Amino acid sequence: MIVKFWGVRGSIPSPVGSHEVKAKIVWALKRASGHDFSDEGGVERYVDGLPRHIKGTYGGNTPCVELQSGDTTVIFDAGSGIRALGMDLMKKSFGQGTATAHLLLSHTHWDHIQGLPFFQPAYVRGNRIVIYSPHPQIQERIETQQMPWYFPASIDAMGADIEFVSLSEGETIMIDDLSISNIMLKHPGDSFGYRVEKQGVSFVYATDTAMNNLSESHQEEFLRFFSHAKVAVLDAQYMQDEVVSKEHWGHSTSRTGIDLALRTKIETLVLFHHEPSHDDHTLYERSQRARNYLDLKRQDQSCTVVMAYEGLQLEI
Repeated sequence: MIVKFWGVRGSIPSPVGSHEVKAKIVWALKRASGHDFSDEGGVERYVDGLPRHIKGTYGGNTPCVELQSGDTTVIFDAGSGIRALGMDLMKKSFGQGTATAHLLLSHTHWDHIQGLPFFQPAYVRGNRIVIYSPHPQIQERIETQQMPWYFPASIDAMGADIEFVSLSEGETIMIDDLSISNIMLKHPGDSFGYRVEKQGVSFVYATDTAMNNLSESHQEEFLRFFSHAKVAVLDAQYMQDEVVSKEHWGHSTSRTGIDLALRTKIETLVLFHHEPSHDDHTLYERSQRARNYLDLKRQDQSCTVVMAYEGLQLEI
C-alpha cells in the first residue's frame, strides 16, 4: 500500500502569502555565504539542504489522502486537495474513463467535501466514483453542496457513475482485498475514522477528533482501533493553549497523539489537519517539539512522528 498526502490543512484552505515567500527567500539568502553557486548543481544542492519550511511548504489544501493498493484507489476525504489528486489520476486510467475511485468521508464539514466539485475524474464518462460514509443522508448532503445557490454545476453534470454507500457505525467492509472498518470520533456533528488492513498490515486515518473526556468504553474501543497500526494519521490541529480555549471544537494536539501512539504501539504517527493560522515556520517548530516530546516519552519503544505535508508519500 502506498499512501500520499494531497491536503493536510484543517478548517479552510490557507495558501502561502507573499510576505511569507519573501521571508523564506531572505532567510535562505542570508545563509548562502560560502556556498559554491558556480553551476546549477551547486544552487540545487544548497536549496535541497534547506529545511522544509524554507525550501517549500507544508501546504494549504484541506484534507485529502490517497491510498493505492495495486489497482485499487481509495481516497480519504474530499477537501481542496482532491483537485490536485484528480489531475494526477487523469494521467492514468481515470483519464480514459476506465477506473474506479473509492472515496471514504470522515464527515461533511466544508473542509472535507469542498474539493469534490473540482475532482476531474468525476466528470469523465465511464469512471466510477463510490462515496462511503456512516453519516445519514450522505447523498443528500453531497448533492446539496452543488445546488445552484452554492455551485454552478449540479452533481448530475458529472459524467462518471456516482454511487453512494451508507455504512453502519463499526461496520467492516471489503474493497477488493482491503478490509476497512470505521469508528465514531469525538467531534461536533460526529466524525468517523477508518482502519485499513491488508495481509496483517494496517493504516488508520482519524482526523477531526478530540481525545479528552472519553468514556471508559469509548477509550478502550479507540485504543483497539489504533493498536499496532503501521501508519496512523491523526488530528493534531492545536497547540496546548489552543486546545484549552477551544475545548469543544473537536480537535487534538501532537502530545495527545504521541501519547496514543506509544500506548497503542503505532510505528509511524502522522500529525495532520494543521491549524490555518499556523504558518510554515510555526509548523516546523511544532514538528521539532513533537520529536523532542517523543524522545522524552518513548523509553525503548520504536515510533516515528511526522508532520504531514503535501506530497508526503509513505509505503506500508
